Amino acid sequence: MEWVLRYAQRTMPPSQVAVVCKNAGRRYRWFGLVSVLVIGLSGLFMVLRLDDGELAARAGSPELSLGDSYGQTLLLLTAAWAVLLACVSAMAFWLHPAQAKRSRPHMTEEEVKAERARVGVAIKRMEHVLRLELVVTIVAVALGASLHVGGLW
Repeated sequence: MEWVLRYAQRTMPPSQVAVVCKNAGRRYRWFGLVSVLVIGLSGLFMVLRLDDGELAARAGSPELSLGDSYGQTLLLLTAAWAVLLACVSAMAFWLHPAQAKRSRPHMTEEEVKAERARVGVAIKRMEHVLRLELVVTIVAVALGASLHVGGLW
């Protein structure tokens, strides 16, 4: 979402960017949350299915222990998944709802300014979390790919 929407937003007027972000965020947060949970469950089932014979047949004969690079990489991958779950949960339940404009006709000019400032802070926080999510996702893909050769080191 970050790569596609950031590129598309360059040519949009600011008011349109806000609408696109709001609508995409509403859909993405639930899709993202379900996706991260499904990835975690499928990873857990894959680890539970591993046996010593299957691991011994892999390059470098990895072991499912923290004393082996395979186990260490798997632990890092689990930590990356937990960070992704925290990022997507924060976006779904805290950051995205905080961006909703709550200006009302009876608000004073100062209240409207304060509300806009609050929304601006929420948008900046969302940007930071989105970038963290992107970096952690790339790291997680690299970690997962390295498991086929026995781990990172």
